[in-house]
Amino acid sequence: MHLYNAWLPPAVADAARGEAAAFTGAVRAAKGAWRPDDPDSAYATLKWISVFDLFIKAKSNVAPEDIHALVELGFGIFHASQNKFVVQIKWGGLLIRLFKKHVERLSLDVQWRPLYETLIQTHFKRNMGPEGWKVRQQHFETITGLVRASRTFFPEGAAAEIWLEFRFGSFCLLIFLDSLAYYPV
Repeated sequence: MHLYNAWLPPAVADAARGEAAAFTGAVRAAKGAWRPDDPDSAYATLKWISVFDLFIKAKSNVAPEDIHALVELGFGIFHASQNKFVVQIKWGGLLIRLFKKHVERLSLDVQWRPLYETLIQTHFKRNMGPEGWKVRQQHFETITGLVRASRTFFPEGAAAEIWLEFRFGSFCLLIFLDSLAYYPV
């Protein structure tokens, strides 16, 4: 139980101790709602985002393996939901909040190339979809925020790969690089 929850009455504190098991069940239920072979099942997972937000706001002590499983699920849904901006905005926002809260508890590798390809395909190509400018702006802010939040988890050597990609091209996409990364000359 988090220090913020220590003041709770004993009956409520006992119920709060079961939050880790409830979080595990919620992750399992969200995994069950998403089927990778059905692209529309991503919409069925959106109802779980508010539940996960409650666990984040309540400062619940949850197992790192459950957080890792949720991050893997979130990235799976995010990458499988190309051209579903609402799904990507919701799951991207949740991943950003998870990274901000649990950055020191996570050990994983996030590949930068799928995030880059999503950004390029969505915002730097001439595919004008039916969504409006506000949704596109939210999507752009979400994906750039997700890149910034997850770049500490980019694998070893990713900074050199990114520099090779952008060396002679657009330097506006340097958000993929960590500020402390090695920049070859």
